[in-house]
Parts: sequence; C-alpha cells; structure tokens
Amino acid sequence: MLPASPAPSGQGSPRLLISLLSDESPVVRSAVRARLQGLGKAALPAMLEGQRDADPVLRARCRELLLERGRERAARRLVRYALRAEHDLDTALLLLDDFVDPGRDPRPCLRAIEAMGQEVAKRLRRTTDTPAEVLSNYLFRERGFTGMESAEPAPGHASLARAIETRTAMPLVLCALWRRVAATAGLRCELLPVPGHVVLLVRQPSGDQLVDPFGDGELIERDHVLGYLSAHNLPFQEEWLKPAPTTSMFLRHTLNTAACFRAVRRRGEVRRLARVVRLLAGHPEVPTQPLG
Repeated sequence: MLPASPAPSGQGSPRLLISLLSDESPVVRSAVRARLQGLGKAALPAMLEGQRDADPVLRARCRELLLERGRERAARRLVRYALRAEHDLDTALLLLDDFVDPGRDPRPCLRAIEAMGQEVAKRLRRTTDTPAEVLSNYLFRERGFTGMESAEPAPGHASLARAIETRTAMPLVLCALWRRVAATAGLRCELLPVPGHVVLLVRQPSGDQLVDPFGDGELIERDHVLGYLSAHNLPFQEEWLKPAPTTSMFLRHTLNTAACFRAVRRRGEVRRLARVVRLLAGHPEVPTQPLG
C-alpha cells in the first residue's frame, strides 16, 4: 500500500508506480495517478511501456493517463491560440481535433481535403453545373458526406479528421470541411450561423446559393431556413443569415466539442475546454447573445 502522505521527492520509481495502477483500490489508484502527474515527463517512458503490458487492466489505465496528458497539452495550445486577436477557423478546428485525438497526425486529413478540392476543380472546368451543384454532387452523392444519424453526440462527431474517415459529423464540422474543399478548388464559401444547424453559402456568378451539408447536401433557399427556425420556435434574426465571424465559430465549435465530452461524462475534458470558452466569449468578434 502507498503511504497515506505523499512520499518525499525522489521516492517511488515511475515503473513501480505504474505497476500499482492495476490495484483494486480506487484510493491507491488515485494516489498513484497524482504521483505520476507530479513526475511530469519523467513518468512518460514508464507510461508508454505500461500501455504494452500483458495485464489488460494496466494497459487500459496507462492509455487513459497518456490520453489525459495529451489532452492537457492540447488544451494549453488551444488557450494560447484563443488569446490571439485574430483566428483562422481551419487552424482552430485542427487544434480541437488534436484535443479529441491527441498526437494524431493531421497530414492525412489535409491531403484528403486537398485531393477532393482538386477533383472539384476538375469537375468545374468540364461542366455547366453551378459550383454549389458540383460540390453537392461530389461531396454528398459520390463521397457520401452528410449529417450524423445518431442523436447522441460523441467526441468523434466534433472531429474534422474523423469526418474524413466516417463521412459524417456535426453541422459545423461538415460546413467547415465543404468550405475548405471548395477553397482548394478556388471557390469562396461562407458559414452562416443558423442556431443548431450551420449552413453553407456558396458564392457564385449566377447568384449565391445556400447548401445544407448536414442535410444530404441539399441546395436550399432562405424560406427553408425560416421554416427550420419556425419549427424550432426560434425568432428570426438577420445575423443568422450573414457570414459568421471566425472567432464566434471557433467558440461555437469549442462549445460543441465540450458538449460531446459532457455527453460521455468526461468532466475533465469539459473543464479544460471551459478555459478556452471563457477566453473566446470575451473576444470583440463574439456577439453578446450566443449564436446557438
């Protein structure tokens, strides 16, 4: 058993502490976790070794510690970025992706977006369809990107990289993905902050077009949005049909990500994201009333 009070500095090797993670006593495990966190980087080799241990319980608990460590680092990066005067939504989403899946290499995701953008550009050159039609036909009908079927949010639904893999995500993530693919193809798109259901505005010579990536890539009109608001008892605000400020979308997606973690009872992650939310909420770009 561990002593009731913390051991003096230098006592208790990381490897010995890791072995105690499989102890049945939650009191012992809590004390061990605190000691390991206090050791900082010195405990990392033992944690990495522990996640390959023959004991499945020990492996799982080491992986959990490494996940928490990675998310704390990602949260610090998010805080530093939130402190900036200006933000880029693509950068913000990648930082939030790193919070969901710490250490995940973003390059495969970026390469996939680049390839899809190049394909859209090719199609634009050889068709008379509007840019909005090309985007919808390619990204929904051919690639299958659409809204998630599950009503229960999970952290993966807030991830841009996972959206590339699963072809499904939350409305804001899908709109951001479609916008980035469009930008690679030379198109200009904007995110409109409809409460609970972000939609995409595609700028095109024949007249701007609303698209709903979450709703099977449907090309929609203003009346469609008004009907959605009415069905959800939301009084219309003109700002909801204007391009959203980048920082307000950064805040909104941080709140979305926190809600996903809250749904799976990950209170530590919610607390870490709360620091980012507080910083962004005070930014001059963010409206006094939340965008929903």
